[in-house]
Amino acid sequence: MEKDRDRLKKIIEQESQRLDNQTVFGGFNQYVKKMIQSLSIPVPEEIFLSVNRYPQMSKPARSIFLKNLETCIIDGHQPQPSASQPSSPIKPVDFQLSVRTIKGVGPVVEKQLNRLNIYTREDLILYFPRHYQDRGQIIPIAKAEGSGLQTVLGKVVRHDRISTRRGRLLKVVIQDQTGQISLVCFNRDFLARILTPGKKVLITGFFQTAYGKKETSRFEYEIIDSEDIQYESILPVYGLTDGLNAKKLRSLIDIALKTSLAAFQDTIPKPIQEKYSLLRKPGAILELHHPSRSSITELNKHRSRSQVTLIFEEFLLFALSLKVRRHQIQALQVQPIVPDFTFINRFIQQLPFELTLAQKKVLKQIENDLTSGKIMNRLLQGDVGSGKTLVAIINALYIIKAGQQVAMMAPTEILADQHYQRWSQILKEFGIEVSLITGGQSKEKSEIIEKIGEGRVHFVIGTHALLEDYVQFNRLGLVIVDEQHRFGVKQRSRLKEKAVVPHLLVMSATPIPRTLALTLYGDLDVSVLDGKPIGRKPVETVAFSMKEQKQAFQRVGSFLEKGQQAFVVCPAIEESDLELSNVYEVYEQLQKKWFSHSQIELIHGKLPSKEKDDIMGRFSRGEIQVLVATSVIEVGIDVPNANVMVIENAERFGLAQLHQLRGRIGRGDQAGWCVLLYQGKNQDIQKRMEIMVNTDDGFQIAEEDLKMRGPGEFYGVRQSGVLEFHLADPFRDWKILEKAHQEADLILQNDPRLQKPENQILKKEIERRFFQFLPEELMIEA
Repeated sequence: MEKDRDRLKKIIEQESQRLDNQTVFGGFNQYVKKMIQSLSIPVPEEIFLSVNRYPQMSKPARSIFLKNLETCIIDGHQPQPSASQPSSPIKPVDFQLSVRTIKGVGPVVEKQLNRLNIYTREDLILYFPRHYQDRGQIIPIAKAEGSGLQTVLGKVVRHDRISTRRGRLLKVVIQDQTGQISLVCFNRDFLARILTPGKKVLITGFFQTAYGKKETSRFEYEIIDSEDIQYESILPVYGLTDGLNAKKLRSLIDIALKTSLAAFQDTIPKPIQEKYSLLRKPGAILELHHPSRSSITELNKHRSRSQVTLIFEEFLLFALSLKVRRHQIQALQVQPIVPDFTFINRFIQQLPFELTLAQKKVLKQIENDLTSGKIMNRLLQGDVGSGKTLVAIINALYIIKAGQQVAMMAPTEILADQHYQRWSQILKEFGIEVSLITGGQSKEKSEIIEKIGEGRVHFVIGTHALLEDYVQFNRLGLVIVDEQHRFGVKQRSRLKEKAVVPHLLVMSATPIPRTLALTLYGDLDVSVLDGKPIGRKPVETVAFSMKEQKQAFQRVGSFLEKGQQAFVVCPAIEESDLELSNVYEVYEQLQKKWFSHSQIELIHGKLPSKEKDDIMGRFSRGEIQVLVATSVIEVGIDVPNANVMVIENAERFGLAQLHQLRGRIGRGDQAGWCVLLYQGKNQDIQKRMEIMVNTDDGFQIAEEDLKMRGPGEFYGVRQSGVLEFHLADPFRDWKILEKAHQEADLILQNDPRLQKPENQILKKEIERRFFQFLPEELMIEA
């Protein structure tokens, strides 16, 4: 190792004489980077990040850099600040401050950032790229052409104005020693004021030759103000919103990094950091916004050391929060419920069907919870049509007959209204007052809220509107959350906050293998409804090639003639390069070719909520015969007359998601018919279609999906903010989640209340991230 250090010292000395990056074959900077990593030499983050930028530095900048590098590597200490630098460090700006405190963020930009769920400096810093693009090394303009992203450096020489049918089009001409290239500025006329003649610019884009001249209409630019080009070959790509372009967002992130990054502390204990070779948190964050030591492949697979570090941290905090929460909840005492069995049995006996064995088993578990004097905190998993809602209603009756109120939260107004319409009249016959609270209501809303506050309403069904401060309960004893994966931990905690210590029942129709459910919902006891109600007719499922579309739609037509309704599901909203069925194209095809005499409508996730609710309302009332949709309809839609479903490009959906979609039909007294139209003949697709045709057991399908596609894929649909992670994905990053849970167990074995000095930062961060909406009884100190 000493020989390696001596050799490194000599090479740095030689490079100091030459300053041409050619001291070592393959590049001096690449050699230095490899040596720092192989010898594990402690180098400050800013020095290491500068290694990649060495080829673009001016000679004076290279000379200063080499002196600092030599001081760090050879003498083993950090370089002293120069006379021009302040001797004492600048205090970092608090990252919890509003984004309005950042230079360049006014009211308009703040609203744009808010649309991306960015409210604080921390949110901005932790707003990580969706993926990364490789823009390679800077090349001469003469060589700029072909596939992929490329980068050139040149000067603006002129502006050309070209007449088109839509008016005058701006072309900005860039030139270097080898040639010229035109930037075609569609709807970007403002660039004429920015890219003025004489300015030196770095252009990254997709270049082509048209009529013998090089040009690009898909490009990004950087104005170069000095000879010291800070060029990064890997380009982070962020999610954007209307009015906020990539350049502006990157600029704001960089300002936040410079002023607030140093305020971030390492929360992972040092022994765990060393055990898994994790990085310091500030360095890991910086690397994801300005990659210099990660390959583009590992970045796009979320497997760079920086990503693994931050994913591990999020999982560790989450796992600890679940385990601490569970411990605290189990320790709390509440007044045991005394069941009114006469009333409960009278309600069950009037049902037009018998409870399944699975329902009876789960109701016994709930009864044990409520009579134990402990808080019930239970996840009820049930396959599509297994009768979860009925179990929840009977659970509510236990609480209501004990003199307390029940709140049931659904993810959409349509589903909340369906629950209300189905149960309000039945429960009224048993003397129970039911009310509906949704965001879209206006009439009688204040009167209903008043009655809830006075305790005159026993059962409140609603959407996110139940979380609003103006909804106050008199004596809330039970919170029911329908479709658990649509709500975050904070949201259900926020609803629980409206009571002293209420019981909680969360329901999910998304089958998740038991081991994964225990890891994701570690603060909850898990119950499973693994049977279906007696008399429920099965859904017949068939699989056709996309070429057999005609056969499928002819059969759908026969169902429509009998007065039934149909779903047609597509994987895409608009036309794309992937040649997938999209709702707009299919909508037009059905109108013109197949069902010209039927009322057809389309629905997708990008439509405004009110418009989606209106469409679903009309479909529920039978005013629409065929609904063309994306997977937006997979949860919370119950239309008994809709017994037909066609899923186009079924191979593009996960098995669990196909099962969820199929669960929207066959919910009335008619048998359902589902056709899977698939494209491709490989064995994987064939096997997946066979599984869907041959089984309707959601848990078996979930297990098969897990085996075939891995935990990162089987869930099928992105969870809408379920665990409020910035980077981690519990399904994609399953192995890291397991390790984090193991480490959380070890930490709590030695320090159950996180009271030891080495765990104080962990404790503080858990309370800040996960417990901020919990009542004081559930804080760690309880």
